[in-house]
Amino acid sequence: MVQSAYLIDYTSKAAKGELPLLVGQQKALERVLHILIRESKNNPVLVGPTGVGKTALFYGLAQYTASPTAPASLRDKIFVGINTQELILKSTSQEEYEKNLKDALSEIIRSHGKMILFVQDISLLVPLPSNPENAEAGKFLRLAVKSGDVSCVVETDLFHYKTYLESNSQLLQSLEALFIDPVSPKEAVEIVDKTKGRFENHYNLEIPTDVVENAVALTQRYIKQRVLPEKAIDLLDDSASLFTLTAPADAPRVLTKEYLNKTIAAWTGVPLDKVDSEDKKRLATAEDHLRLRVIGQDSAVLVVANALRRARSGLQDPNRPIGSFLFIGTTGVGKTELAKSLAEFMFDDETALVRIDMSEYMERSSVSRLIGPPPGTPGYELGGLLTEAVRLKPYQVVLFDEIEKANPDILNLMLQLLDDGRLTDSKGVTVDFRNTIIILTSNVGANLPSYQRTEALTNYFRPEFLNRVDDIVSFHQLSEEDLRKIVDIHLNKLLKRARGLGYEIIVDNKARDWFVDEVFTSKFGVRALKRLIQYQVENPLSALIMQEKVNPGDQVLVTPDPEGRKLRLFSKSSRASAAGG
Repeated sequence: MVQSAYLIDYTSKAAKGELPLLVGQQKALERVLHILIRESKNNPVLVGPTGVGKTALFYGLAQYTASPTAPASLRDKIFVGINTQELILKSTSQEEYEKNLKDALSEIIRSHGKMILFVQDISLLVPLPSNPENAEAGKFLRLAVKSGDVSCVVETDLFHYKTYLESNSQLLQSLEALFIDPVSPKEAVEIVDKTKGRFENHYNLEIPTDVVENAVALTQRYIKQRVLPEKAIDLLDDSASLFTLTAPADAPRVLTKEYLNKTIAAWTGVPLDKVDSEDKKRLATAEDHLRLRVIGQDSAVLVVANALRRARSGLQDPNRPIGSFLFIGTTGVGKTELAKSLAEFMFDDETALVRIDMSEYMERSSVSRLIGPPPGTPGYELGGLLTEAVRLKPYQVVLFDEIEKANPDILNLMLQLLDDGRLTDSKGVTVDFRNTIIILTSNVGANLPSYQRTEALTNYFRPEFLNRVDDIVSFHQLSEEDLRKIVDIHLNKLLKRARGLGYEIIVDNKARDWFVDEVFTSKFGVRALKRLIQYQVENPLSALIMQEKVNPGDQVLVTPDPEGRKLRLFSKSSRASAAGG
């Protein structure tokens, strides 16, 4: 009989049917039982990622030992846990908290092995830099476990096990690790189907088995950073909640795949209509969509479109990013624009793009900025710039600009990223890159003819790096005709904005030709165009508007001055004029 208010009696809860039933994991349960009845190292440590079923396995253990079929050596055991909530509520100081916790642990010691402690918070057993509150109590429990006065079942993840338990060799002599693998999709369907009843009761609706199968399939495809069965269970819960809020009052109380799709879209930011037959039609003509923004680089666009179709058809290795490309070309030929176009086409959001300027990562120490600094150093809690960005938003384009300037250690990091579709950050968390598109840009060999670029690249980059990239995409210099199309696109955006404010801007052909000539001779390529439009049109036009020399309804003509050095603006109604800078 448990006396302390700071202990939870899981065996009593199991006898009353208050714990969820364990579905599957029979081999893992048998292994835990074997460890518990051993003479030495009889404290099992359940190691695995969040959501893999470690707590469910412990609940199943409590249920099994409370049943008549349990071995005699385990039948009288009482599984208990620390009631952390009660401890915090009833402790007015750190000293009182530690005293109450030690009193609870002392009751376990006085049971002479009859009570087995379930340790969910690893800081109760070993000191963690992030949670120093349990330091004294942890030392008390650690000594009790090493001496055999307390038996326990511990759950933790791989990072904390390797960092804090494996490093404590004396404590490790009393522990036996059991690594819990994620369940298969088939097993997950069985588990979720048998646990869906709690959602059916809570939301008063029916969840068909085919919807459970869809939940497992969708989370396997789109939520790769989490594990089954938890992610499928969460999807059902969230989707049932959405159904309750949005379904018409007269709708049948049956959860459908439509609500799963909407929930996945909310979680990931990817519209789910992109996985149906309509999206296949879009991918079949992907180059047509990309060419609307990327002018004059038809061969580069086709290479990228082919790679996207390979990935979406299932023919490409599923354990790699959707696509990985090395873009070779001079400044201002469309490399970044194609990256933005890809983000918009694949994820319906031009801003679904992480751009990392590799000229800022030339030092060896800069690797830690991408994956996070090591434990104990400033900024450790914040994680890495790259890994955190993808962990929080796994569906996006990752652009590494001017990769040739990166430190060689970063190129080594790229090998794992391109080959396995994942990176492990400084906290030991594996970040999934399989839903990203990786683009690396470089100027190496950009000024050489196409047939000489390959040799230049192999002289600069290691073969194992180049071989891991799906495609090397060459960008050529833009022709005057291409530049004219690009100028028209950018100017039309400005004219549309001005028209929305009531101003009619007319850019004559001479002005458009002026822009083409300026961009063609600029070493910055198309990148110079935005700045030219700003200086030559936007700045003088805004000055005329502020001076009230141009009013809504007026027409404004943009044309070069007689010398052709700059552009001039004329208001046809007010006769006001201004010149670009």
